[in-house]
Amino acid sequence: MKSKELTVYLVLTVIVLSLMTILSMKACSNANPEEKPQEEAVIETVRRHSRLYTAEAQSKKTMTYTSQNKLSLKALGIDKSIDLPLGKTEAKIPVTVTYKAYIDLGRVDSRNVRTDGKTIRIILPDPIIVETACTVDHENESQEKQLLGKGLTYEQYQEMVRQAKESAWTELPDSAQQAVIETAKVSATDLLIPQLRALGFTKIEIAYREDFSLRQLVRRKE
Repeated sequence: MKSKELTVYLVLTVIVLSLMTILSMKACSNANPEEKPQEEAVIETVRRHSRLYTAEAQSKKTMTYTSQNKLSLKALGIDKSIDLPLGKTEAKIPVTVTYKAYIDLGRVDSRNVRTDGKTIRIILPDPIIVETACTVDHENESQEKQLLGKGLTYEQYQEMVRQAKESAWTELPDSAQQAVIETAKVSATDLLIPQLRALGFTKIEIAYREDFSLRQLVRRKE
């Protein structure tokens, strides 16, 4: 075979092989045009629920207030304070704070998902506790003021309610706090397992961080 004919033959061979490779790759990519990769389908399914509120708890905190009205005197350059007779004030404010636990499934990404055929393992974000409501039991609140006592100011009243909100979560025993967290986890698991089975998985594991702590800060009302 002449050199020129050989060159033409080699060029045509390269072109044909290139076209076959391109067509083969295109055929593979279009084999199932509507089928998404497993991992992407899982993430889309989980994220669909965004913030999943799954548990609720209430904590009651009663704030008490006592004050004694005083008379200030100054004699011989010395300041003195004398309790006024009938100058005592006592107040009681019962507060109920409602908390909800949610799991932000919108934060799940490829780092949290492992798939292998029919097997899947997902690590979900930590549950978050949010204060959703705060009510004062006005029927049972009280303020007893003696004749010369000073009543609570608006600012003092609001401060007592604020302090109740700040400390109400710690009034719940650890077992009650843990129950809220566990309920949130179980609810999320029960929701996701049927949907993951519908995607074709037969072995499903849903887990959480092992070092999750109840000491995390409770978020204020959202």
